[in-house]
Amino acid sequence: MTRNDLIRSLVNKLQRRAAEIQEMVRTEFAELQHVSDHTVGDAGDRGIESHASELTSRMAESESRELADIEEALERLRDGTFGDCEDCGKSIPMNRLQVVPHARRCVRCQKASENSQLMAV
Repeated sequence: MTRNDLIRSLVNKLQRRAAEIQEMVRTEFAELQHVSDHTVGDAGDRGIESHASELTSRMAESESRELADIEEALERLRDGTFGDCEDCGKSIPMNRLQVVPHARRCVRCQKASENSQLMAV
């Protein structure tokens, strides 16, 4: 299979994942709205509902970030930079793109980026 064939396969994978995430986020926000509309009971019940709402909100936030990453990957595909590391400019290996199709960096540059973020904290 050629690199172009693999990229087409990855695009389909990205588009399917984006649709899945959009549906999950819609469902999670609907659940949050339902919980906030129907909060009754004692302090323990409200505490459990609050905790569940917080977890659902965090999941939705994470999924929204993944969706943004996917949309950026599709934009890179349109502008011809998909599969190129945004830091060093080299081609991201296909095995990495198969695992993380929305990858913006090669493994070496990703590790360097994560290390610099850790140092900043």
